Amino acid sequence: MIDNGPQPLAPSSGVARAGVNMGNGPVLPAITLFKGQVIEGVVIQLQPRLLVETSSSIFSAAATSAAYTLGERLLFRVLDPEVKPPRLELLRSGPLPDSPLAQQSAFLRSLLYRPNSLAPLQQWLNHQSAATHLPPALAALLQEFWQLPITPKALDIQRAMLMSGLFSENRAKPNSLSASLVGPAKAHNDLKALLKLLVLEDAFEQQVKPLLEALQSSQIKSLDAALNGQIHYQWIMPWFERQHLTVSLQQSQAQRSQRQWFISLAHEGPDLGALQINLLLTQSQHGQHAMANLHFASDSSWLTALINSSKHHLQATLEQQNIVLQQVSVGPYRDAKVDALSVAIDGENTPHSILDVHV
Repeated sequence: MIDNGPQPLAPSSGVARAGVNMGNGPVLPAITLFKGQVIEGVVIQLQPRLLVETSSSIFSAAATSAAYTLGERLLFRVLDPEVKPPRLELLRSGPLPDSPLAQQSAFLRSLLYRPNSLAPLQQWLNHQSAATHLPPALAALLQEFWQLPITPKALDIQRAMLMSGLFSENRAKPNSLSASLVGPAKAHNDLKALLKLLVLEDAFEQQVKPLLEALQSSQIKSLDAALNGQIHYQWIMPWFERQHLTVSLQQSQAQRSQRQWFISLAHEGPDLGALQINLLLTQSQHGQHAMANLHFASDSSWLTALINSSKHHLQATLEQQNIVLQQVSVGPYRDAKVDALSVAIDGENTPHSILDVHV
């Protein structure tokens, strides 16, 4: 059902594809929707009823077709994904921020405004850690790929970032810094290259394509931020044995003028549960040291006591890196699916994305 102002629109009727099958087939296949998500669709039929097509479905609505034209793109916000059919709201005005990349194609919009881009890749990596579905050679390659020293140094963290797939194309340039540190992107040293190799396996093609899109989404967000004078890097790196961290490094234009950086570390695993660490780093005027504000969020009650008991050790460790710890706080974990490029609609802090459409 779609909400279009005060009059609710009729639910979808049995259409598999306009002009091809007007029978009683299912309209909405099994797709994953979440509240607040934004779906972009294109008008493909006006009469006898309005039909809108997205990448995953075609649905009809009891709306006045005279108000629309063939090929027009419409935005719908998911109000209730649990009911069948899902309850949607037609968005009258463009609530999404202007971006030169978003104007290029619907697919780029789908990548740019996708919340929590790397979640599918994170889930897949966690699953592969406990599973043996991969061919033995690729499974060994993946396990070797995610190895870190027991006591990683700054250079190890930098190398892990460069191997995350975020800089795959840049590493093809022989004079680039990334190529000088880790060489060109290959399956043994770059996650994107490894997934491109895996997608060639027939049994894994459909499973791996969304993972490549997840990496592409992170890359597009980084490029869009750079075009707007900002920094937005998000990548996955190994953490402990066969576990992973999602790392975000962000800097807005205002933060750049204040010499600030925002760093977020997110992890979910069997030992620590859901854990997120937010760090606001402010460089001093003379650049000799930096001030840090730390916030730990966890769904484990023991974390508060642990942080309080180790605060002095944490402070001493940071001081060795010329970082002064100003504040440490601990709070409950909230499932934060909104990243820096997720935008509130109608004043609500609602995560959303645009799905790819047929244009």
